[in-house]
Amino acid sequence: MTSRSASRRSGANHRQSRARHLPGIRRSLTLLGITACAVSVSGCAQIVASSVGDAFGKDDFEAARASELPYASLKFLHGNNTALVVLATLEDEGRIARFESQDRGIIELRDGVLSATSGFTRDIADRHEQSTTGRALARPAWLMADDSRYRVSVSALSPYPRRLERADAASSGSQHQDDVPVMQVHEADAHLRCEAAAPHALPLAELSLQHCTETLAWDDGHTTTNEIWRDATRVWAADMTAWPDGPRFGWEIAKAW
Repeated sequence: MTSRSASRRSGANHRQSRARHLPGIRRSLTLLGITACAVSVSGCAQIVASSVGDAFGKDDFEAARASELPYASLKFLHGNNTALVVLATLEDEGRIARFESQDRGIIELRDGVLSATSGFTRDIADRHEQSTTGRALARPAWLMADDSRYRVSVSALSPYPRRLERADAASSGSQHQDDVPVMQVHEADAHLRCEAAAPHALPLAELSLQHCTETLAWDDGHTTTNEIWRDATRVWAADMTAWPDGPRFGWEIAKAW
């Protein structure tokens, strides 16, 4: 299938839209047995000295710092950057978790796997899975049995340069260029293969986890692979390419929620 593209609003409006998408009401996280940064989402950034922007080769993750913080957290990798990000909010009885970095990059995990981002050069607006017949899955795809097959759809936001005429262009003929977020929808057939559980090192622990490979045959003819490490109830680590030629994101749970 050819990617469907549609022009979206300016970058500022997109950020405002994503901010409205983040919940304004926090759950009582202590009732869920975890600890989050129970302040405004942007306030969580003041707690950790980590960022996940587009600077080259930054490593801001410190295991000791993650251990000291009373918050659930991830070791997050994007491009050449590594950062400590802390849990900001939870929704849907803990199924949707949002994390934030110092530079206010937002990472959303749904059932333990990346479902949306905000604040990056190219963002995931949404990722969801369904059965090969188009029905809702009975359980999260990445917790399904070995040799499972399903469909994946990713809505991607990428900057697209656009030349805009200034107000005085009629007299001066001058122009400037602006980047406009453009939405593209990518769809794929997914095949999940899993190995037997084996010890896997995480930032603050070592657990017996299954290593699974998700192979995505995209409708445009590209093929990508994602890796996850899981137990019977959650994904503990992952390394994923968001869409064909898209950014790569990785994460490991430092403190679980």
